[in-house]
Amino acid sequence: MFNQKIAFTKIVATGLLIANSHSAPVFAQTKKTTATEKKDPQRFFSKPDLMQIGVYYYPEQWPREQWERDLKNIKKLGFEFTHFAEFAWTYMEPEEGKYDFKWLDDALAIAEKEGLKVILCTPTPTPPAWMGEKYPEIYLVDASGRRREHGNRANQSVSNEKYRAFVEKMVTELGKRYGKNKNIMGWQVDNEPGAPDDFSPSAQKGFQKWLKAKYGTIEKLNAEWLGSFWSIRYNNFEQIAIPNAEIYFEDKLSPHAILDFKRFTADSQAEYLNLQAETLRKYVDPKQWITTNYTNVVYGADPRRTDKMDFATYTMYPVSGRNQLGGQNFRMGHPNKISEANDYYRSINGVTGVMEMQPGQVNWASINPQLLPGTVHMWISQAFGGGCSFTCTYRYRHPLGSSEMYHDGIVGTDGVTLTTGGKEFVQSIEDMKLLRKEYNPKAVLPADLAKRKTGFLWSHENLWDLENQKQTEFWSTWRHRNTYTSAVKSTAAPMDFITEEDDFSAYPFIVAPAYQLIDQKLVDKWTKYVENGGNLILSCRTGQKDKNGHFFEAKWSAPIVPLIGADVDFFDMLVADVNGTINAGSSTYKWNTWADVLEPKPGTEVLATYADQFYKGKAAAITRKLGKGTVTYIGAESKDGDLERQVVRSVYERAKVTIDDLPKGVFVEWRDGFYTGVNYTNEAIQLPIPQGSKILVGQNPLQPAQAIIWK
Repeated sequence: MFNQKIAFTKIVATGLLIANSHSAPVFAQTKKTTATEKKDPQRFFSKPDLMQIGVYYYPEQWPREQWERDLKNIKKLGFEFTHFAEFAWTYMEPEEGKYDFKWLDDALAIAEKEGLKVILCTPTPTPPAWMGEKYPEIYLVDASGRRREHGNRANQSVSNEKYRAFVEKMVTELGKRYGKNKNIMGWQVDNEPGAPDDFSPSAQKGFQKWLKAKYGTIEKLNAEWLGSFWSIRYNNFEQIAIPNAEIYFEDKLSPHAILDFKRFTADSQAEYLNLQAETLRKYVDPKQWITTNYTNVVYGADPRRTDKMDFATYTMYPVSGRNQLGGQNFRMGHPNKISEANDYYRSINGVTGVMEMQPGQVNWASINPQLLPGTVHMWISQAFGGGCSFTCTYRYRHPLGSSEMYHDGIVGTDGVTLTTGGKEFVQSIEDMKLLRKEYNPKAVLPADLAKRKTGFLWSHENLWDLENQKQTEFWSTWRHRNTYTSAVKSTAAPMDFITEEDDFSAYPFIVAPAYQLIDQKLVDKWTKYVENGGNLILSCRTGQKDKNGHFFEAKWSAPIVPLIGADVDFFDMLVADVNGTINAGSSTYKWNTWADVLEPKPGTEVLATYADQFYKGKAAAITRKLGKGTVTYIGAESKDGDLERQVVRSVYERAKVTIDDLPKGVFVEWRDGFYTGVNYTNEAIQLPIPQGSKILVGQNPLQPAQAIIWK
């Protein structure tokens, strides 16, 4: 079950940043960068290079006399770049105001000598001990009022003015010293920004400031938060507190207040990252790009709000102790992770990369098994197929101690012997040399793929609101998203994650699952899209609330009723030991989590009906023609996603679009004239590769944990 305590506190943490952030705007997501908004980030990467491959190295963690050997070996293995310094603040500024970059100068010089480009990082996730000793207010405060201490990472309060001042000074020093270094290809700001919980006094002030900027008057806030309920109205903004865990769990806070906390958190994180990017931009060469590395699944932070960088990248650790498809799949990882991350992060600015790719066993998962041979190579191939401009792995050397000492590297504990994952990285490097020779700059997306191109409408605000009011312990917004991305990917359709502001007409198909927060502007845009020939797929919970999280003073989901051609009579959910049945054609499906019970209007076709419960015979999924297009509504979440898969695929088929039929866990992507297939299942799969195709990597049938690339 979703942890309400965590959910709420996440809201607060990231957010702090915003309010106290120097002269930066309060609402980061409403601002556009002026320096790079009209420049394509593809300019940083040569298209014929396809995908560069690199590896993390930490000079400060190893004896100085080993640096040259290690960097020489990195180059010898074929890696094109390395990655320095995101955790090295104590070495850069051993005492307040006293900087030491000699060690970094030396490491950079060796990298350049060996022909390795460098991604240089800001060390902001790890403040040095002296800072906390002298200025303890820089630390996070948890929900119980306990202050974090030195000894870990991401322990700082990013809303604290003193800490932000130190950050700005450090980033300035780095920019001045290395901004014109031609061997530095780009910059990573911070590391895995995740909006940690923060209950510090600076966070408290930050949230109040954020609310005042948004609402202007306390009367307006009281109206939007329904202050009339439980007499929770406020007389002024200074009365509004970041509630601790005890207050939160005593009874549910206003969901509208919680949604604002989430927005504040995301805005604050964005402000903090934007501050670093804008500081660097003053000093760095225009040829050096600026990014940060989000985790593949981001909850508290909203990457689209960080708009002062050139593009966003992600970290990727697919194996974490779960067994999504049974059998040996636990050794291959969650099949959706890389696919979704590729499509999500690439869609933000048109360019992305994997900043950290799992090299083997890790130390932090619930279970840390050996990977199935071929798995790392499969992951790298999938990153390539998904359009990544580079893939980097954490880390070159297996650590000998500290918290991540069980985390695999490219070489083992002796510092020189390749691990299994290391060998597969080298294999991928050789693949890339071959693919570069086969690159055709004139390649364009094939017509059959263009006809099934799909936009996946996604909003973090929907995520936050859905997770705050699940209504059933079995609801998971991420799982619901996975179900629909899997259904789309079963067709081998190219997919972009899009926003409400994007051009819907660029996509013959749009999927918007559980899109709960709507307004009339969006409904009108959906309607026009369908009338003009688009195919829209919606799912349960869509359109229940307005953008402030309020119900409409009307029947359920009233604004979308004219669009979908049906009323939502009511919704239901079942207990753990009861499963409902749905009939669709000759097939039956089980459900448990959520069911919108639909009453279709004349002209609306019923695709599936409930087979039991007191609403037996009522519609569970519907479709209708509207103008030149279609709109389909899937009201139930099935147990295994098979209902959704069938209905989604039927939308493409009814549109007379050619689609593939890929099993769960099998993905095929197209980029730059190359097709890439990967197999997360436990069986060999015969892919539909056209006769006369040239297989460049791998073989067909495609074995488990293997990749194939052809043109």
